[in-house]
Amino acid sequence: MDHSNQTKIDIQNALAEFIKLKTTKSTDEVLDLSKKFLTQLDEKLSSKTSTVEIFKHLQEVEHSQPIYLNGINFVSLCEHHLLPFFGTVDIALYPQKKIAGISRFDDLVRHLSDNLTIQETLTKKIANEIDSTLNPRGVFVRTNAKHSCSGFLNSGDSFTDVITTFATGIYEIDHTLRNEALLNFK
Repeated sequence: MDHSNQTKIDIQNALAEFIKLKTTKSTDEVLDLSKKFLTQLDEKLSSKTSTVEIFKHLQEVEHSQPIYLNGINFVSLCEHHLLPFFGTVDIALYPQKKIAGISRFDDLVRHLSDNLTIQETLTKKIANEIDSTLNPRGVFVRTNAKHSCSGFLNSGDSFTDVITTFATGIYEIDHTLRNEALLNFK
Protein backbone atom coordinates (compact mmCIF):
# COMPACT_ATOMS: atom_id res chain seq x y z
CA MET A 1 0.00 0.00 0.00
CA ASP A 2 1.45 3.35 -0.98
CA HIS A 3 1.80 6.32 1.37
CA SER A 4 -1.14 8.20 -0.19
CA ASN A 5 -3.58 5.33 0.39
CA GLN A 6 -2.35 4.85 3.97
CA THR A 7 -2.85 8.56 4.65
CA LYS A 8 -6.43 8.38 3.32
CA ILE A 9 -7.16 5.37 5.53
CA ASP A 10 -5.66 7.14 8.57
CA ILE A 11 -7.80 10.24 7.92
CA GLN A 12 -10.91 8.09 7.41
CA ASN A 13 -10.28 6.24 10.67
CA ALA A 14 -9.67 9.48 12.60
CA LEU A 15 -12.88 10.99 11.26
CA ALA A 16 -14.78 7.78 12.08
CA GLU A 17 -13.39 7.87 15.61
CA PHE A 18 -14.50 11.50 16.04
CA ILE A 19 -18.01 10.73 14.75
CA LYS A 20 -18.21 7.65 16.99
CA LEU A 21 -17.40 9.82 20.04
CA LYS A 22 -20.13 12.33 19.16
CA THR A 23 -22.95 10.00 18.07
CA THR A 24 -24.59 6.69 18.87
CA LYS A 25 -23.83 5.23 15.43
CA SER A 26 -22.18 1.81 15.18
CA THR A 27 -18.53 1.43 14.18
CA ASP A 28 -19.53 0.13 10.74
CA GLU A 29 -21.91 3.06 10.22
CA VAL A 30 -19.30 5.69 11.13
CA LEU A 31 -16.66 4.01 8.96
CA ASP A 32 -19.05 4.02 5.99
CA LEU A 33 -20.05 7.61 6.71
CA SER A 34 -16.47 8.86 7.01
CA LYS A 35 -15.46 7.06 3.80
CA LYS A 36 -18.44 8.53 1.91
CA PHE A 37 -17.79 12.04 3.26
CA LEU A 38 -14.10 11.99 2.37
CA THR A 39 -14.79 10.57 -1.10
CA GLN A 40 -17.29 13.35 -1.82
CA LEU A 41 -14.93 16.00 -0.43
CA ASP A 42 -12.08 14.65 -2.55
CA GLU A 43 -14.30 14.71 -5.65
CA LYS A 44 -15.48 18.28 -4.96
CA LEU A 45 -11.96 19.62 -4.46
CA SER A 46 -10.31 17.73 -7.33
CA SER A 47 -9.93 20.17 -10.19
CA LYS A 48 -10.84 18.40 -13.39
CA THR A 49 -10.25 21.21 -15.85
CA SER A 50 -8.72 24.63 -16.22
CA THR A 51 -10.16 27.97 -17.24
CA VAL A 52 -8.04 27.79 -20.38
CA GLU A 53 -9.84 24.58 -21.36
CA ILE A 54 -13.24 26.05 -20.47
CA PHE A 55 -12.78 29.00 -22.82
CA LYS A 56 -10.89 27.04 -25.49
CA HIS A 57 -13.36 27.77 -28.30
CA LEU A 58 -14.25 31.43 -28.46
CA GLN A 59 -16.26 33.10 -31.15
CA GLU A 60 -15.43 36.43 -32.78
CA VAL A 61 -18.72 38.33 -32.89
CA GLU A 62 -19.87 41.84 -33.54
CA HIS A 63 -22.22 42.45 -30.62
CA SER A 64 -22.22 45.86 -29.01
CA GLN A 65 -24.79 45.42 -26.25
CA PRO A 66 -24.65 43.80 -22.81
CA ILE A 67 -25.39 40.11 -22.30
CA TYR A 68 -26.99 38.94 -19.03
CA LEU A 69 -26.80 35.46 -17.53
CA ASN A 70 -29.04 34.83 -14.52
CA GLY A 71 -29.14 32.16 -11.87
CA ILE A 72 -26.08 29.99 -12.46
CA ASN A 73 -26.24 27.56 -9.53
CA PHE A 74 -23.19 26.66 -7.47
CA VAL A 75 -22.10 24.93 -4.27
CA SER A 76 -18.74 25.71 -2.71
CA LEU A 77 -16.93 25.06 0.55
CA CYS A 78 -16.09 27.84 3.00
CA GLU A 79 -12.36 28.07 3.57
CA HIS A 80 -12.99 29.22 7.16
CA HIS A 81 -15.35 26.44 8.31
CA LEU A 82 -15.20 23.69 5.65
CA LEU A 83 -18.99 23.91 5.40
CA PRO A 84 -20.94 24.45 2.17
CA PHE A 85 -22.28 27.72 0.91
CA PHE A 86 -24.57 27.69 -2.09
CA GLY A 87 -26.58 29.96 -4.31
CA THR A 88 -26.57 31.62 -7.70
CA VAL A 89 -24.29 33.76 -9.81
CA ASP A 90 -25.53 36.45 -12.18
CA ILE A 91 -23.20 37.80 -14.86
CA ALA A 92 -23.39 40.92 -17.01
CA LEU A 93 -20.92 40.96 -19.87
CA TYR A 94 -20.36 43.86 -22.25
CA PRO A 95 -18.54 42.11 -25.10
CA GLN A 96 -15.93 43.65 -27.30
CA LYS A 97 -15.20 40.99 -29.92
CA LYS A 98 -15.14 37.60 -28.21
CA ILE A 99 -18.04 35.68 -26.73
CA ALA A 100 -18.35 32.20 -25.31
CA GLY A 101 -21.22 29.74 -25.28
CA ILE A 102 -23.57 30.05 -22.35
CA SER A 103 -22.57 26.65 -20.97
CA ARG A 104 -18.97 27.91 -20.68
CA PHE A 105 -20.06 30.34 -17.98
CA ASP A 106 -21.79 27.52 -16.08
CA ASP A 107 -18.58 25.49 -16.39
CA LEU A 108 -16.48 28.41 -15.13
CA VAL A 109 -18.69 28.96 -12.08
CA ARG A 110 -18.65 25.23 -11.31
CA HIS A 111 -14.87 25.05 -11.76
CA LEU A 112 -14.11 28.03 -9.52
CA SER A 113 -16.61 26.97 -6.85
CA ASP A 114 -15.06 23.48 -6.59
CA ASN A 115 -12.55 24.80 -4.11
CA LEU A 116 -12.12 26.04 -0.56
CA THR A 117 -12.95 29.72 -0.88
CA ILE A 118 -15.03 32.57 0.44
CA GLN A 119 -17.89 34.19 -1.44
CA GLU A 120 -16.10 37.49 -1.99
CA THR A 121 -13.11 35.74 -3.58
CA LEU A 122 -15.33 33.52 -5.74
CA THR A 123 -17.22 36.55 -7.07
CA LYS A 124 -13.99 38.39 -7.88
CA LYS A 125 -12.37 35.35 -9.54
CA ILE A 126 -15.38 34.77 -11.80
CA ALA A 127 -15.31 38.39 -12.99
CA ASN A 128 -11.54 38.46 -13.44
CA GLU A 129 -11.42 35.16 -15.36
CA ILE A 130 -14.10 36.34 -17.78
CA ASP A 131 -12.39 39.72 -18.10
CA SER A 132 -8.93 38.31 -18.80
CA THR A 133 -10.13 35.60 -21.20
CA LEU A 134 -12.77 37.42 -23.23
CA ASN A 135 -11.32 40.94 -22.96
CA PRO A 136 -14.79 42.56 -22.86
CA ARG A 137 -15.58 46.22 -22.27
CA GLY A 138 -16.59 45.12 -18.78
CA VAL A 139 -17.95 42.39 -16.52
CA PHE A 140 -20.29 42.68 -13.54
CA VAL A 141 -20.86 39.64 -11.32
CA ARG A 142 -23.35 39.31 -8.48
CA THR A 143 -23.30 36.26 -6.21
CA ASN A 144 -26.21 35.48 -3.89
CA ALA A 145 -25.56 32.70 -1.39
CA LYS A 146 -26.66 31.05 1.80
CA HIS A 147 -23.92 29.89 4.14
CA SER A 148 -24.22 26.66 6.10
CA CYS A 149 -21.68 27.94 8.60
CA SER A 150 -24.00 30.75 9.72
CA GLY A 151 -27.04 28.49 9.88
CA PHE A 152 -25.15 25.60 11.44
CA LEU A 153 -23.08 27.46 13.99
CA ASN A 154 -25.57 30.14 15.09
CA SER A 155 -28.23 29.35 17.65
CA GLY A 156 -30.94 31.01 15.53
CA ASP A 157 -30.26 28.72 12.53
CA SER A 158 -29.93 31.80 10.35
CA PHE A 159 -29.56 31.25 6.62
CA THR A 160 -29.37 34.89 5.61
CA ASP A 161 -28.76 35.74 1.95
CA VAL A 162 -25.30 37.17 1.42
CA ILE A 163 -24.85 39.20 -1.77
CA THR A 164 -21.46 40.14 -3.17
CA THR A 165 -20.61 42.00 -6.36
CA PHE A 166 -17.51 42.68 -8.40
CA ALA A 167 -17.11 44.82 -11.50
CA THR A 168 -14.41 45.31 -14.13
CA GLY A 169 -13.99 47.75 -16.99
CA ILE A 170 -16.93 49.92 -17.93
CA TYR A 171 -19.08 48.45 -15.12
CA GLU A 172 -16.66 49.93 -12.57
CA ILE A 173 -17.23 53.48 -13.78
CA ASP A 174 -20.65 53.53 -15.44
CA HIS A 175 -23.27 53.24 -12.72
CA THR A 176 -26.09 53.45 -15.27
CA LEU A 177 -24.84 50.22 -16.86
CA ARG A 178 -24.39 48.65 -13.44
CA ASN A 179 -27.98 49.58 -12.50
CA GLU A 180 -29.23 48.18 -15.81
CA ALA A 181 -27.47 44.92 -14.97
CA LEU A 182 -29.05 44.80 -11.53
CA LEU A 183 -32.48 45.35 -13.07
CA ASN A 184 -31.86 42.46 -15.49
CA PHE A 185 -30.71 40.14 -12.71
CA LYS A 186 -33.79 38.38 -11.39
